[in-house]
Amino acid sequence: MATTPQQIDPDLQTGQQYLSAGMFDRAEPLFRAAHGRYGDRPDILHALAACAAGRGALGDAADLWRKAIAKDPNEPMLSFNLGIVMRRMGHLDEAARRFRDAIRRKPEHIEARLALASIHIDQGKFTAAERELSDIAFNLDRAIEQPDGAGLRPLQARTRNMLGHILYRLGHFDSAIEVLDMALKDAGDDQRRRAQILGDRALALGGLHHHDEAISQARQALELWADNPSLNHVLGFVLYFAGKVSEAIPPIENALVLMPGFPAALRTLALAQKAAGRTDAAADALRKAIGYNPRDRDAVLQLSMLQLEAEQFDAAIATLAPYLEKMPDDIRALNNHALALRGLKRFEEARRALKRASRHATDDPLVLTNLGRVLLDLGRAAEARPLHEHALRSMPGNSTLLTHYGICLAALGDKDRARETLDAALAADPDNKEALAAVSELYA
Repeated sequence: MATTPQQIDPDLQTGQQYLSAGMFDRAEPLFRAAHGRYGDRPDILHALAACAAGRGALGDAADLWRKAIAKDPNEPMLSFNLGIVMRRMGHLDEAARRFRDAIRRKPEHIEARLALASIHIDQGKFTAAERELSDIAFNLDRAIEQPDGAGLRPLQARTRNMLGHILYRLGHFDSAIEVLDMALKDAGDDQRRRAQILGDRALALGGLHHHDEAISQARQALELWADNPSLNHVLGFVLYFAGKVSEAIPPIENALVLMPGFPAALRTLALAQKAAGRTDAAADALRKAIGYNPRDRDAVLQLSMLQLEAEQFDAAIATLAPYLEKMPDDIRALNNHALALRGLKRFEEARRALKRASRHATDDPLVLTNLGRVLLDLGRAAEARPLHEHALRSMPGNSTLLTHYGICLAALGDKDRARETLDAALAADPDNKEALAAVSELYA
């Protein structure tokens, strides 16, 4: 840290030993005593902040690191640590800003760059995360080639593990496997890192519909690290998407024993319970996820869709309302809210919700087609038609969109075009109940 040379203080020396050993209750009084003698020295403020963070007082830790940064604004470690605590507090934007401060002051600060990439992942900015991680991996490869670079391989394994996961999330499954195979070589004998890499490799194999291989890979990962909640969830996840619903539930439930508030596991459990015909259990799992984190977007959308499918329109509105108070411009949430209002025949309110969504996503096919449906409900079929046509330009063969367009054409009196469109909808999905009903009405 950028401070002038100081005479070694016994309290600071002993306090640092306790801090390194994780004995925060013993370290903190010694650092406080030193603070009383030396005042707001950045190194002492940093040590006190580390103690506060260690005992869970994150707000106190943040305040202390801010004071330290004010005293020594050019020390990257201070900004990095404040970023870590901001992330733990859920303040992702400030955390990202602090990590960028650390990187600006020390461009080779790999931990700060990995932490920034992790923030991008949390915020769903997968392309930004891929860009950051690819650059880190490239620079680490160059550093590893240096005479003293072999010690960087564990860091490269971690970087490539993260990059492989991001490529999976982006749907680049073959590329993900290629990167994860390189990560396995970098990981050497590190069993836990190898387990995490194999888990992500299983997900990518599942994305390629290589289900048996994915299941085998997930089981290998669990053999290396049996009590890891993420890997238990991975096994359940790949089993579910392989159509093995009854086999999927036990490992997902085990993941939740190991980590009761695991949001992804709760959401996957809901999918499996619904597939098993236990919709009440599915809804309970999603309510738990929302209880742990009211801003869990995926859980809110998943639960509201369950309720819409069950025609529990008031319940869907109740699920979405608290989330929309915090995130009023979320397109998917506005769309689901409008569908619930439409179910209650509150057509004008539904139109306003979809109009708001369409301002933020002018080309979103689901928003466009649902706005067209509501306009048709309001007797404005002529206005609805171009919206359906716009939606179909994005998803031309989609059975649902074709059905809504066919119903609109029928309302406009264009019976021949309506029959042609509804026939196309049924060709795409012969079990489309809405299209079947519309065709029966058209031919009646």
